[in-house]
Amino acid sequence: MEWRGRPAGVRIPYGEVPAEIRGWVEGELGGEVTDVTPRVGGMSPAAAATVQTADGERAFVKAVGPDINPDTASHFRHECRVLMTLASVSYRADLLATYDDGEWVAIMLEDIDGGHPDLDDPADQARVLAVVQEQTRELLGTPDPSRQPTIAELASTLWLSALDNPSAEDLASLPGWYRDRRDELRAFTAAGIALFVEDTFCNFDVRYDNLLIRPRSRQPVIVDWGQSRIGPRWIDTLVFGLDWADQTVFDEVVGTLDLDTDEEHAVTAFLTGFGGRLAMMATQPAPPGLPRLPEFRRDVAARCLAGARRRLGL
Repeated sequence: MEWRGRPAGVRIPYGEVPAEIRGWVEGELGGEVTDVTPRVGGMSPAAAATVQTADGERAFVKAVGPDINPDTASHFRHECRVLMTLASVSYRADLLATYDDGEWVAIMLEDIDGGHPDLDDPADQARVLAVVQEQTRELLGTPDPSRQPTIAELASTLWLSALDNPSAEDLASLPGWYRDRRDELRAFTAAGIALFVEDTFCNFDVRYDNLLIRPRSRQPVIVDWGQSRIGPRWIDTLVFGLDWADQTVFDEVVGTLDLDTDEEHAVTAFLTGFGGRLAMMATQPAPPGLPRLPEFRRDVAARCLAGARRRLGL
């Protein structure tokens, strides 16, 4: 399996984070920060770095202000509320401290001294899949502390409305087979959304960039909870598998969940609706600090729609 190109925001350097936040970091760590290792990659324009004091105290810090990106701070605030609620487990980075002055928001987390998994390695892929599904079982019935719209609510308001009133540019972003069947696929997607059984709190962003591997134990760690919300039990497994949505590997990954007929319909409807919505969103200008976001959306949309077409037998 070939891992696709990964998006990357244009991150600000840690040294450009306001002095008040850097002072807060040193206060939390109990000493002057003497070493900063920038953490690049990931679809965020926020500062992100591993910081360390002369005494060896270290942490991962990310920080963002409204001038960098108007939406990221709200994602950080949501993540803070979530991590304050969730239990400490080996497959999540522990929350150490938070900062919020009304404009800038910063999060200090346990630093995971390891890299991303090699998802071409069957062993790493299996470890991550097992952890994703273990976390899903753990979070069954967990409420959303921020009361974000559920995945079904997002789908109903965003995916279906996009299919109801597409512009000429929106329609041009869709493959011909999809355009020719837009009304039929809209009805199929709506019926699938109605089958979502939303009883699990979901990370909803289980991507390569949000996965780390502890170097000694090879324990996968799931990070970044800014998109998290209530959804069906199969969502995080599906999102993890999206990189292969255009291949039968995706069906094998989802097949580990032992889904019933309604859930299989719902999974295909997710690909159909989410893929169509992303294809249309890819026509929009890139937001601040995220120049590759349209490209990323086009790539994911193409894979989702290829997977939907395969699963529908079209």
